[in-house]
Amino acid sequence: MLSSRIVPANERPDRRNTSGFTLVELLVVIAIIGVLVALLLPAIQAAREAARRTQCSNQLRQLAIAFQNHHDVHKHLPTGGWVFNWLGYPEYGFGKDQPGGWLYNILPYIEQQNLHNLGDGLTGASRAAATLQRVQSPFEGMTCPSRRSTNVFPLTSTSLPYAYCETPIEVCSKSDYAANAGDMFVAEPAAGGSAIPYGETDYLTGKNYTWKPQWTSREPNNPNQVIIISDATGVVYTRSEVAFRNVEDGTSNVYMVGEKYMSTDHYLDGLDKGDNEPGFSGANADTLRVTASLISFNRRIELSSDQPGQNTGDELKFGSAHSSGLNMAFCDASVRFVAFDVDSDIHRLRGNRSDGLVADSQ
Repeated sequence: MLSSRIVPANERPDRRNTSGFTLVELLVVIAIIGVLVALLLPAIQAAREAARRTQCSNQLRQLAIAFQNHHDVHKHLPTGGWVFNWLGYPEYGFGKDQPGGWLYNILPYIEQQNLHNLGDGLTGASRAAATLQRVQSPFEGMTCPSRRSTNVFPLTSTSLPYAYCETPIEVCSKSDYAANAGDMFVAEPAAGGSAIPYGETDYLTGKNYTWKPQWTSREPNNPNQVIIISDATGVVYTRSEVAFRNVEDGTSNVYMVGEKYMSTDHYLDGLDKGDNEPGFSGANADTLRVTASLISFNRRIELSSDQPGQNTGDELKFGSAHSSGLNMAFCDASVRFVAFDVDSDIHRLRGNRSDGLVADSQ
């Protein structure tokens, strides 16, 4: 038989104290979670950037190996090509008579043989179509993941005549990496010394132009005095055929290829002055950079991370989207992280393959 009794009020459970968190307690918990997220988020972002920087370094390592494999086969590093409106074609070989730039020339050594050979043997409209297909084809390993994820972007100069490409190029593959042209003031020969005039698109005519290059540099004993030199000082430049035997300062002391500077405003629109041509173009500031700390009129150019806006000379220098430095591959295929505050003279010396001066500091 069930029994019942009346429970005194002082023995009844207080439901108000067992129903969950109070509003104050909930706000305290939310505040604690917010503090923890604020503490952890920078660490997570730093870890992600470290991973992206490592991936960038690995990509440069692969490029360096490709440069060395090119050297093993052809006995010189990839040529820089002719001038910007030449895109490269397989029938013209791998030396100074190849108008395409270094990126085109290393395609067989980065598992892109088919892209390199596209259109081989074709003529007329078929050849032009193959050239267009090649410059518009995406492929991996050419862009720093800290900056952008693909390598195909708009080409704003659609009216410029490109050799063996009759259809205007609206988009094209590009690269975040540039080869070392030297410690001059410019990445391309001075006006009057480029041999092949801009706009020339006939191969035999271009091939037979007299080659009298002129680069502007600085007097070694007077940095403020501009001089003209007849041969670039780096390892890849216009019509170059530089062998490792020509790197007299030692392959471990001279840059080969590294990250290039870009404006943060123009990662995706193709308007950066050093990123406004197809990646396969002949020698120009898109694929070649210099290590001079001074340019004409004594204006200094400083290594730095990418910034908004664009100043004169920015298109000449190496740089990166990383916060403290940039990845550079040396001629021995080693990849090192170079701090932005590296001594400017050390950086300059690493751009000159044979000045007899070797930087003894990292």
